[in-house]
Amino acid sequence: MGSQNLIRSTGVIALSTFLSRIMGFVRDMIIARYFGASRSLDGFFVAFRIPNLVRRLVAEGSLTISFIPVYTEYLVHQGQEEALRLAQKTLSLLFLILIFIIFLGEVFSPQIVRLFAYGFTQSDVILLTVDLNRMMFPYLFFVGLVAFAMGILNSHGYFFAPAFSPVLLNVGFIVGAVFFGPLFSEPLYGLALGVILGGLMQLVLQIPYLIRSGFRLRISIDIRHAGIRKIFRMIVPALFGIAVYQINILVGTILASMLPGGSISYLYYSDRLTEIVLGIFIISIGNVILPEMSRMSAQDDIERLKDLYVNSIRIALFLAIPASIALIAVGFPIISVLFMRGAFTAHHAEMTYRALLFASLGIPSLSILRLTTPTFYSLQDTRTPVQCATVSFVVNAILGFVLMRTRLQHAGLAFANSIAVTVQITLLLFLLFRRIGNLNVKGVVAAALKSILAGAAMALVIRYLSGVVNWYTDALRVRVLHLGIIIGAGGFTYFLASLLLGAEEVRYLWSRFRKNR
Repeated sequence: MGSQNLIRSTGVIALSTFLSRIMGFVRDMIIARYFGASRSLDGFFVAFRIPNLVRRLVAEGSLTISFIPVYTEYLVHQGQEEALRLAQKTLSLLFLILIFIIFLGEVFSPQIVRLFAYGFTQSDVILLTVDLNRMMFPYLFFVGLVAFAMGILNSHGYFFAPAFSPVLLNVGFIVGAVFFGPLFSEPLYGLALGVILGGLMQLVLQIPYLIRSGFRLRISIDIRHAGIRKIFRMIVPALFGIAVYQINILVGTILASMLPGGSISYLYYSDRLTEIVLGIFIISIGNVILPEMSRMSAQDDIERLKDLYVNSIRIALFLAIPASIALIAVGFPIISVLFMRGAFTAHHAEMTYRALLFASLGIPSLSILRLTTPTFYSLQDTRTPVQCATVSFVVNAILGFVLMRTRLQHAGLAFANSIAVTVQITLLLFLLFRRIGNLNVKGVVAAALKSILAGAAMALVIRYLSGVVNWYTDALRVRVLHLGIIIGAGGFTYFLASLLLGAEEVRYLWSRFRKNR
């Protein structure tokens, strides 16, 4: 897959993901307006994070990254019928695993919450968090099946439904906040109910596409099946790798719970802004290339795999570098427009920007990580990412504990994570070069330098334009209008500077634009 085909394939999933991120911003604006940033909202985010963590650990994490390479191998060598039979057996086991985990989550919710919210001291907040966690744990069942469906659909070239499904979760959040919330004495219960509604709608969306791919639901438990055994052999190291990443999140949550009330919320809002870049573009590219790389690996076509990886990195950095620079330069105006209203005060905006400033530094490293890790998985190597993730965890935990005790406080946790991710990707790249041989490093570095220079020109323009508005007191319509002008001018400046610098990525996009005129 060349860079042109990669951009075209990624565009399908990126457009769907873009819509989900827009709805995500609407969701977060509503949450900020109704709930602001408080210890009770911290409790909701902790309660939601627990089933979400298990989802990433079990379904979207270890199962998916182990299932896709084996499933693709069956498609290539044994045909669609055998591959779909493997999928049926995998789904049957997933049913049992999810139900068992949900049962444990409901029973041991108080103990789990106390682990995640170690720094919570108010008993009423702890009890509220436990109730919310029990309400939302069944969400794991729906979203776990959605993650499984993503593995099948992406392998068959269907990218829309898995990418679009988060839109429905955001719809559930909005319905929960606006319509369900007023029905409860504690409106956060309505928000939790909206999460369940969103999970159900996500699953329903996948069904027509699964049918189109040829999949038929049939309960068939067979742990002796060769494909199932191979998946579970890969799951063990993959589980450890994902577990290290999730423990990283757990440690960050525990540390943040020891800081003043609202710290978890500030980090949440900051993450939402950085995730828009990773979600729309970088994860979109990753979802496209994992099945493709798995197919190339199964065919032992390492040279094409290397070309695909290099093209993916170049495209990712072309998008991630300016995004990182832009969030640093005008992060506060963005937060002002999106969140600063109702219960979300100017102080909350300032605290969120402090976290965003340091989190943005890690976007380029995180974008490379999101593409490099699937490359190892496509080679059926799940051990190397575990080793590098373990090093990253240690770095993040130590630096987080140290930096949170400085004036940075919650922003220190974001800074520690950016540093740890950079250490992790440095180790992964070194080991990847040893595994598959030399890559076009000079080409990637040259492209990255062009993006940095173009991003610097963009930063000068948007910083100048942002200075003409009072982002604290001017009317919302004025701030919205000027933010739109800033974004438009910044994007134009970046693409123009990239074009003048001879960046291949923007030259391709420009040629496509002229061709379609």
